[in-house]
Amino acid sequence: MPPYDAAPHDAVHSLIAEFASVAPRVHASADFDDSLARITGTAVSVVNGCEAASISLLEKDRAVTRGATARLALDGDRIQYEEGEGPCLDAALRGLWVYEPDLAADVRWPRSSRRIAELGVASMFSCRLALEVAPNHTLGGLNLYATGRDAFSEQDRMLAILLASLGAVVVDAARRQQQLREAIKSRQVIGEAIGILRAQHNLSSQMAFDLLAKASQRTNTKLRDLAQRISDGSRSEPDQTGEG
Repeated sequence: MPPYDAAPHDAVHSLIAEFASVAPRVHASADFDDSLARITGTAVSVVNGCEAASISLLEKDRAVTRGATARLALDGDRIQYEEGEGPCLDAALRGLWVYEPDLAADVRWPRSSRRIAELGVASMFSCRLALEVAPNHTLGGLNLYATGRDAFSEQDRMLAILLASLGAVVVDAARRQQQLREAIKSRQVIGEAIGILRAQHNLSSQMAFDLLAKASQRTNTKLRDLAQRISDGSRSEPDQTGEG
């Protein structure tokens, strides 16, 4: 019988311990950008070799960078968006994770790899951000940058994948909170505008809302934006609605 090798078990226990220490740092806050910055900041703090991190967030069929910890990550992401290729896009759109230990020698993404290497980046690791309940719905990707070749060990990569799994939950929760706050604010602004129209024109709530909605359609202005103008008193109410 071969001798018992405790190394793999020790590595697993070490990884669990590291993740347990990471989890409390990452949570959704009232500020959407702060929530994303917590994820990328934690990646730099706890993943060995990671010198810069960012999140490629998919918004309306395009990727945008959020929560970048350094210019290096911003420029690296931008190059991949411009070239339409790279680890961050492949991880976000095609696979769970992508590792490139030597960008200077890479042949998978020749255009972006050459330009990223010119920034001083030698290796990259990107993880997909997706919820387990909706695995086909991609939120984006977590991108880790390093100036050293083969900077991310297997344990580093596993920790990054775990962080990305937690990060996906945080991103989804933070986005939902942001949407809810925006919806509540929109209702409040529209309600204020309806109250102003009612008072100035002796209208019912429904008539005031219909007047506002028609003006929004006629001027091709979002209902909330038009309501905000009325509430702010930037123009007189008859001119804003076109009814006087």
